[in-house]
This record gives sequence, structure tokens and C-alpha cells, in this order.
Amino acid sequence: TNSDLIRKTGLPKETLKRFKSSISNSLKEPNSEEILLKLEFSSFLNELSIHPYKWTLIEYPESSLVKELKEIRGTYFLEPKREYDQFFATEETSVAKGQIIKDKSGLKGKRVALLGDDDLLSVVLGLMGDAYEQITVLDIDKDLLKTIDSIVADKKLSNIRTEYLDARKPLRPELLSRTDLVVIDPPYTYNGVKLFLNQGLSLIGNVSNKEIYLYYGNSFKSPEKTLQIQELLSTYNLLIKDKIENFAKYYGAESIGSASSLYILQTLSSTKIPTVNEKITDIYTHQTSHTGKFPYVEHYVFKLYDVPQQLLKSKSQLQQALGKFCQWHKLRVINTEITRFPGGGLTFNYTLASSNLTVHTWPELGALHFVLVTCAQVSKTEKFYENLHLLFKTEKITIAKIE
Repeated sequence: TNSDLIRKTGLPKETLKRFKSSISNSLKEPNSEEILLKLEFSSFLNELSIHPYKWTLIEYPESSLVKELKEIRGTYFLEPKREYDQFFATEETSVAKGQIIKDKSGLKGKRVALLGDDDLLSVVLGLMGDAYEQITVLDIDKDLLKTIDSIVADKKLSNIRTEYLDARKPLRPELLSRTDLVVIDPPYTYNGVKLFLNQGLSLIGNVSNKEIYLYYGNSFKSPEKTLQIQELLSTYNLLIKDKIENFAKYYGAESIGSASSLYILQTLSSTKIPTVNEKITDIYTHQTSHTGKFPYVEHYVFKLYDVPQQLLKSKSQLQQALGKFCQWHKLRVINTEITRFPGGGLTFNYTLASSNLTVHTWPELGALHFVLVTCAQVSKTEKFYENLHLLFKTEKITIAKIE
């Protein structure tokens, strides 16, 4: 069926509709929910011996756990709640989510926290029985928590506890820094991912070599959204150990191909743990996020090394070079302040018509540092390196655009 093909490929519903339209002459019933090829076209494809495309790199064979989970779903009836962006994973995916934790990280002796569990992963882990120390389910859906409690009791699963949590509220102090591995399948918005990461890191605490299993889905037609998530992970200094495209499949969510990708993240000694509870409220896809309303800003950081000391010690030469840089990139200077420090370093603060430029020197290290923030598009950014090299006589230049 259409829904089966969406889950199999991870392609959005609209993409599949256009594809079916393009091959309508080869289909028995182009408008049917089922996808049936005409005999002659099916025979033609078979003769081509086409190699099957691998839509995801890891797929687990169906196990007895899948059958048991389907029976559980049938007994304990749950409906996905759209107000919480719930889409239930297929039973095969729920089992695969447990299996990959077992294969990649192991469960023995570990304290696992699930931030949201409409996929019943806690039940799967309990049925797998791999000697975990504790599984804690934190969820906003009280009906779901009651159902998990009932399943745990009926199946006599051990060391699984549930607790109500609205992730937009602070965690109880007793939960902080008490977890070895966190699984999050948040609302697929920037704010949703950020909030759940904040809470997940707080559960782990300032400890390296712990893991977060993050699920995030997005249409292939909007790669910029996925890039935003990658950049967000970098701001936390989280290492992406693995990313498995379209690992998880869902009932519904056809606009993103009924699929999400798995990011296996590792904390480092440099990972940034949230110390202040940032107020994030608009996390669901039906809400309007405030992140899209911020004014246009371009923010660049330049680091220059091996700059001649004679240049770095000369206020007039630096002023001349910086003036040319502003002129070449159409940065109109309104005001200039210059400060010389006892060690010989200089700081130039330029107030620009569109914002500001700050430059500091370290003559003893041959180093120069720029911070440029502007509310208008900067001219000829592709010539940054060439112009900095020409003006400051060095090839050792790093340029970073900050999002």
C-alpha cells in the first residue's frame, strides 16, 4: 500500500504521489491505495535484475518479541495524541530500538532514562531482560504511564518505574546526574530537540562517555532543518558516534516519510551541560516557534596566526589595514575606539552602520582575532581569506560563520 511504501522508503507522501503519477501508465490502478504493477511492466523490471536499494543501513530481522509486542498493543489499547506530536513506532521499530542499544552500548548494570515512551521501549527492554539496573520512563502522557505500569505488573517486569514529566518544567533534583544512557524521540522541531537534549544532559550530568540515543525525522526536501540539528549538537560538544538514516518507522507521520534517523551521541569531558533552565515552551509542530522571528544577523569570527610582530605593534598600520578591510567589504564605520594594553596588545572597536567589529592583537603570539556582527549582508564574503592574507601577511587564517 501507499503507507507501506512510505514506511519502507522514508519518502514523504507528496513525493510518492508524484512518483506514482509519473509511472501511472505502468500501474493497474493509479488511484488505488494499493500499488500493483501491470504484468508487462513487472516482467520488464524482473528482466533488468535491478539491485535492491538499501533504504537504511541496519535492519533487524523480525523476532518473537515483535509478535509479543503486537499482542501487547492489541491488549492495552492506546491512541496517539496529536497534541503531544505522538506517532507510534511500528512494533518492528520498537524492538529494533531495544536491540541496537543492546548491540551498541549494552544494558548490563546501566541506568536508562526514556524521555517519552509512546513506542513502549521500556517494555521491550524489560522483555529482553538484559540485567539493566533501572529503567525510568518520563512522559507527559498520564494515560501512557498508567498503561506502562499495567504492562510491567502483568508481565512481571522488574526495575521499571514511570514518572510524570512535562519536559518544559525543571527535573526533580533527585533525577539529576543519575543516568548512564538516555533515549529521546522528541517533537521534531528545533526547540523540541533542544529542550529534550537539555533534559537528557541534565539526567546524565557532567560525566564523559555516556550516551544519548536521539531520534529525529525530517523530509529530505528540507535538509537545512537537519543541518540545524547537527549544528545544535555541536554547540553542546556532543560527539556523533553513529547516524543511521531512516532507522525508525512509524504509523502516520507521512509528511516526513513515516521515518526518523538515529543519532548515537557520546558525552565528552568538554560537553556543555545546561546550568540554567532555559525557558523553552513552543516545542510541538502545531506551535509557532520563536526561533524564526529573530532579526537577520551575520556573525563571523576570524583567527589569524603568524602575523608579523611589526604590524601587530603598529597602531597606524593596523588602522590602515582594518580600514581597507572595511572598505573592501562595504562595512561603513560610524565610530572607532582604540585601546592599548600594557603588554602591547591593541583592541579596535568599530561601530558600524549595520552593527560592530571588534579586533584584538597579541603581538607576543603573532595573533589577531576578529569578531564581526552585522545586521546586513556582508559584501564579498568569498574574498575574506584572500583579503586577510593580503592585509595581514599570513596564510594561517581560520574563518568561522556562527549561526
